[in-house]
Amino acid sequence: MRIFVRRRLVCVLLCLLLVALLLPMAAIAAEGDADAWVGDASPDEYDFRVVGMVEKPGYFTIEGLIACAGDLAKTKEYSWLNSAGSTDKDTFTGIFIEDLLKSVLTLRDDAACIVITASDDYNSFFDLNADASGAFWTDGEGNKMMLAWSGTESRTERGIVDFELPRVIIGQSAPDDVNRSKWVQNTVEIRVTAFSDLRGFNWALPAIDALYADGVVNGMGGDVFAPSGSLDRAMFVTMLGRALNPDAGTPSAEDRRFADVDYGSWYGTHVEWAVDNGIVQGYDDGTFRPTTNLLVAHMLLMAERAGLKEVPEGIDTEARRFATRAEAAVIVFALVSGE
Repeated sequence: MRIFVRRRLVCVLLCLLLVALLLPMAAIAAEGDADAWVGDASPDEYDFRVVGMVEKPGYFTIEGLIACAGDLAKTKEYSWLNSAGSTDKDTFTGIFIEDLLKSVLTLRDDAACIVITASDDYNSFFDLNADASGAFWTDGEGNKMMLAWSGTESRTERGIVDFELPRVIIGQSAPDDVNRSKWVQNTVEIRVTAFSDLRGFNWALPAIDALYADGVVNGMGGDVFAPSGSLDRAMFVTMLGRALNPDAGTPSAEDRRFADVDYGSWYGTHVEWAVDNGIVQGYDDGTFRPTTNLLVAHMLLMAERAGLKEVPEGIDTEARRFATRAEAAVIVFALVSGE
């Protein structure tokens, strides 16, 4: 009986010791995760977030956004004109989006555009410049684009109200500029992207951003991604290789199968890896034909050979047409992320 009691006592003491050791480690891990972003919320639960081409993403509740704004918070009057011809001024309190991106978060040098998305999936694109249509533009009243958490509602005459979700306010570029329709209510996300030509490709934005950040895809020069551009064999083999075999080296002379492949080029290091792993094949005449455009079916076949389990939504598998760069990004992102 004494032996049994002693064994139970030893087990209890060991359990307590294990808990004492694990709790600090869990706290350190949680603190480390929190250091990866700005704000009082988390990637799993937030009211509003800023992601993409910033040094650290931001995840906020409304209260957390106000706290992070601090001395950068401003109260401003914005003139507006709606499509019915009515005009007035409303007062809003918030933070200029330029201050949010540059001071609260750290904007990356390669950032080119922001995509503002509302809770109903409505979205607007704005280039990161000071032009009249840009996110950093200053209107005639000295106002910039604002992310507001409270303001007046002149139509309802309720005075100042607190918003459940932030609202993006845009000034007038001219007295006859209908600007109220440009405001984004119930804003849930600002995505900062390196490319300014992704309007209409919201379904591909997360994939393109993630792959660009990891060096898997590049633009076509400047802030151009060319999402609807064609996809050739060299491009897709390179995307797969950079994602799945990033440490590939230049193959030796005896391992070079194809006379039409430039093995010293941006795609040359990935061709032999793809062939060796059964992802792609050459042609009967001994060529690889790197500039041959891929049909959607051919792209999917290569991706499945590379390990793709399920085709992501938005990819038309029945279409007999050439694949695009945007579709390729979505496919490769699904392949490496398991989504």
